Amino acid sequence: MREVRELPAAQDPAVQRYVRSPANWFFLAVAVILYSVSWPTLPLTHSMPDYALPVVAAFAAFPIALAWSAPVVGWAVSVVSAQLIGLLVPTLNGWNWSIQVTQIISLLVLTFFAYARCSWRWIPVVWVSTAIVFALAAPPEARGGWVFGLTFMAVVVALVRVLVRSRRQLAASTEQTQLVESQKAILQERARIARDLHDVVAHRMSVVVVMAQTARYRLADVSEEAAAEFESIAVSARASLDEVRQMLGVLRTDGEAPAAPNPGLDDIALLVTQTRMTGATVDLSVSVDRERVGDAAGLIIYRIVQESLANATRHAPGSRIDIAVAPSSDGGTDVTVRNTAPATEPVRIPGPGTGIPGMMERASAVGGTLTTQSTEDGGHLVHAVLPGHDARTGIVEHIPTDGATIADQASSATTTAGPVTTTDE
Repeated sequence: MREVRELPAAQDPAVQRYVRSPANWFFLAVAVILYSVSWPTLPLTHSMPDYALPVVAAFAAFPIALAWSAPVVGWAVSVVSAQLIGLLVPTLNGWNWSIQVTQIISLLVLTFFAYARCSWRWIPVVWVSTAIVFALAAPPEARGGWVFGLTFMAVVVALVRVLVRSRRQLAASTEQTQLVESQKAILQERARIARDLHDVVAHRMSVVVVMAQTARYRLADVSEEAAAEFESIAVSARASLDEVRQMLGVLRTDGEAPAAPNPGLDDIALLVTQTRMTGATVDLSVSVDRERVGDAAGLIIYRIVQESLANATRHAPGSRIDIAVAPSSDGGTDVTVRNTAPATEPVRIPGPGTGIPGMMERASAVGGTLTTQSTEDGGHLVHAVLPGHDARTGIVEHIPTDGATIADQASSATTTAGPVTTTDE
């Protein structure tokens, strides 16, 4: 059995598809049964040499083995062989058909499956060709009945195919309608979430802005340093409020919230300025060509830097933060955010963090990688490698495929900054 499976014919995809179908095995068994009947009975109805008996019987019986897998091919073989046998082989013992009963059965079955499985333009061809064969093979008194039966079969099968196709189209239309309705429900839910976010987040942040801006007037003996601190709080809160409103504009479907441009490389400087207001020492270096960084990659770089700064100020207050956005050797962009050890006690915020997984998802969305790891001096480092983008199309030009791990890429890109690392949210 193993030797049979290793034969070239057994490894052919068409043969493998044939043997995997139970229906094909059924029709193969029917073909074998018809062949076992056709060969011994053929000398009783037709006059031919003994050596031709197995060949003629095979053409009469074995085409039915293709009834399920290739009905049109099987039908064509059966029609041609029936016509040739009827014209070339004389009959014996008063047999009034020019072909055997086994071939009549095989031809009828194949004609039915050809009607059901062939393309629409082939149905008239199958009907006419089969009708001609039966008109020549059948006795004169039965020819009209057989032609009528073949015509009736063709009409019934065509009507059934029309019915099945219409039901499929109706099912597809119903599915499409349900999809549209589900998408509409999702959009409505997004609008509801946007309203809830506005009520819960935007309103409270507005209160923070107002309280920070009016603190010097509401509180007595507010020093200039405290007033400046309140003003920096108000500036950061207003920037966060603008981003919240921008996200609400994306979620809303009724156009109530105006949309603003997404932040990019040019907005990182303002982000660094706001972070310095918290007392952090931040050094920024952007040496990448802004024209070669697309809008999508620019937004991702901004979000990575934003999240890294938030982590550093929360987990390592008083540390020094170095940010470097530089071109990589493969035409992409390297983003490195490194902070030293905290100078004071970190800010503890309860709840699980999702910042680092979010940064990794953003980087992988454009075919890039991101890694985080603690440094030897107690600090953290975030390193992202983004592939090159065309600023006009945003299409990824190159994705590293050298097989190096993320950690290997990060360590090779940050040799002067120390081991790769970052904070946890």
